[in-house]
Amino acid sequence: MKTIVKSSPEKESKIFEAEVLKLLHIEQWHFNYSIDQYKGYAILLRNWIKDCHKQGQTTFDVANTIHKSTLLLDNIREGQALCFNPIVVMNTKILPKINVNTVSK
Repeated sequence: MKTIVKSSPEKESKIFEAEVLKLLHIEQWHFNYSIDQYKGYAILLRNWIKDCHKQGQTTFDVANTIHKSTLLLDNIREGQALCFNPIVVMNTKILPKINVNTVSK
């Protein structure tokens, strides 16, 4: 007699997450540490990966999207909080001033 074992959606999601992290060269324990210690964007990333799995996306597509994002993935590898690249703020004092009434539509 054969025993049929069904995996739970939660277990499948964890396997999917592990495969995505492997493609990004991030150790699972580093990611878990970032979530446990810092919460924030790491939790949002975990939830987003779960949603992608539910939508049927591939691990490669998810990893590629994350890799192209502005997330600083090295922070996780270094035991720091996951964050985005800083936004460059332009100094508006050096921009030329224009009269909005003379700008053509």
